[in-house]
Amino acid sequence: MPKQGSAKKGAERSRRSQGSLGRAKPGLAGPPAPWLRQVPLYEFWAGGLMGYVRLCDPGRGLEFHRAGEGKSLPASCREVLALRHYLARGQAGLLAPREEAECSGAVRKGEIVFEYGKAPKWPVTATARYELLAQGGVDVTIAFSFSQALRGFEAGVETVIPAAQPVSHVHTGGRWRQVAAGPRMKLFFPRNAGAAELIADGRWNGLRMAGIGLSVEPQGYDYPLLVVKHEASPWALAHMALTEECSSVWVNGADRTVGMGLVGADVKARSSATCRARVLLCQVNSLDDVLPYYRQFVQEARATRRR
Repeated sequence: MPKQGSAKKGAERSRRSQGSLGRAKPGLAGPPAPWLRQVPLYEFWAGGLMGYVRLCDPGRGLEFHRAGEGKSLPASCREVLALRHYLARGQAGLLAPREEAECSGAVRKGEIVFEYGKAPKWPVTATARYELLAQGGVDVTIAFSFSQALRGFEAGVETVIPAAQPVSHVHTGGRWRQVAAGPRMKLFFPRNAGAAELIADGRWNGLRMAGIGLSVEPQGYDYPLLVVKHEASPWALAHMALTEECSSVWVNGADRTVGMGLVGADVKARSSATCRARVLLCQVNSLDDVLPYYRQFVQEARATRRR
């Protein structure tokens, strides 16, 4: 027969293990009822890139967790081309679609689809369709619908790269430039002077208030193309979009992200816009070897848009 002291200790341990869920709140008959939530987790393989998607957390988009067949990049890339920001003149919507919009996800044959509802103060709905690529990577096509007019609308898509950050490269001024943003810096390469004005109009002030510096490169990008690559590896992870659909590319050292601003234009009420971007794992001897992959993407994306 157990001793009385040990029984009391056991009861006390049981009460502690229940935590707040086990304590009845004043005015309630007892603790809340137990509940379960279905958390669909789908793993995918796309031409040597392996990853997964959580339909319960659509703000994260897709996640690469490793590459096969000796491909050393990426070790881990989270939130690949995830829709994170809505931005417009006079309005700052950092993380608006991710944290404020209702969203649902579904898996179909070879693709994942997320539906974003309107966020507070943002008359925008969006559908992001991620299509797995046989050669290793993913295309995202995002269709936006606007119930009201917005000036200088941008949608920010980002990829979170590993803590052991590989080197990022942007083609600017006729050559490849190695880009390094410090831990309190976000570096932009705009499409043109008009896109640079969007960056400077105050829409990113939330980052300034958090102590993150913003730097806009006057040269801008030559191509909306940003390549993440380990120097010791022949494998590169290339992010690309169409020039007419990409207002800027950036490297954010504070959040360890690389990203793109999509649309970058005034939009009318009851109008729509569609943008397409790609992240591709490719083997290169030099960074110039990425350019044929980019040209192929441009050809495919524009041909699809004309249909």
